[in-house]
Amino acid sequence: MSSNSESPNSMSKTTHLSRQPLELIVDFGQTCRTRWATGLFVFLMLLVTSACSLMPGKSATSWARALIGLDDPYTASAKLPREAPLAYRQAVAELDRGDFAKAADALAKFLTDQPTTPWTLAAIFNLGRAHEGMKQWPEAEARFRNVAEISADRPRLQGLALLRRAIALEALGEEDLVLATLKDAEARAAKLPREVAEAELPARLAAAYASAGNFSEADRYFSKSEKALARLRAELGKNARPEWLPRILYSMGHRPQTPVMWSRFEEHLRPLERSQIHLLQAAEFGVEPWASLAAEELMSAYQALRQSIDALPAPASAELVVGLREQQVERWRRLSRLNDVASQLRSLILVDDLGAESKREPVRKIAQFMDQLDESIQSAVMLDQPPLEMRAPGRRGAGGRSVEAQPSFPGEE
Repeated sequence: MSSNSESPNSMSKTTHLSRQPLELIVDFGQTCRTRWATGLFVFLMLLVTSACSLMPGKSATSWARALIGLDDPYTASAKLPREAPLAYRQAVAELDRGDFAKAADALAKFLTDQPTTPWTLAAIFNLGRAHEGMKQWPEAEARFRNVAEISADRPRLQGLALLRRAIALEALGEEDLVLATLKDAEARAAKLPREVAEAELPARLAAAYASAGNFSEADRYFSKSEKALARLRAELGKNARPEWLPRILYSMGHRPQTPVMWSRFEEHLRPLERSQIHLLQAAEFGVEPWASLAAEELMSAYQALRQSIDALPAPASAELVVGLREQQVERWRRLSRLNDVASQLRSLILVDDLGAESKREPVRKIAQFMDQLDESIQSAVMLDQPPLEMRAPGRRGAGGRSVEAQPSFPGEE
């Protein structure tokens, strides 16, 4: 693919806006249909350029880039400026519709046919998003890494590429690189969209710290993310429904779905416990593709955790009987823990509000799945009870049914 053959040096010559801001603005203005419109546009942009020159840290060129969307690869096809090539607009439209295979083909063709346009970096980034949507993680990681490496003079785009690369790295099991990549993105937070910098990025950092077993830092970043989201939503007003909100809600809860190893049960459960509310809210918005993606991810995450409880490793104890008993108690503890977290989610689903509207379908699927999960947990509890001396009276989980004969632990009454 041609995007792979382009070198960083040649890319910078063709994709970076190296001309003077006024020249860029005039070129853009020449596309207007009338001379009067061109003159008015140039006059307004001169005012913007003059104002930008007085603002430290924000060059006129960066304002011009932001104005025509070159640093915003998330721009929906309907909002792309007229200057965007038609082939690129059509490819982004396929991405908007969630047809990732068509989007990938269209973006690859665009990069082959028009490899040296101001939209090249955004196209490579969105090609990575298409691969991500198809769970083609090596290809997605390569695209995002490519953009991050050659967009040093575009920190907004570079930061977004680092953020998406971290997701791909997590899916590939490169957990040692995930946190470092997210910290690199955090260093560019001032240039990122506000909702990404204040809500999505901290939530993703929290999940990365939880995966590393650093739960204190995970809780700190989760709290930071949740407070920022509450503040952003309060500023929007009660009835505001911006395009980015369901996307950010989904992004805050999103993690690549991989099998849960027995030894890493808690590292997978803790991020879900804190972020499942965001996935549920994304589903409740009913805006596609985020609603369906959020519902599928919630169900997949719980399914993976439930399956991991049954995937018992060979007992580590030298005495087989003792090892099996210890394993049985640990399995019991995990069933109880999973039930508590699932009960929290079930208590948030407003079943009475589930009407016949198609946009509520993702939430109905979640509700039905959670009922089935509850039956599975209760059946496992009844069929595989630990020895009597290891049991304690049943306790009620948070918002859920009692898990009978929950085992006692040292220090617990």
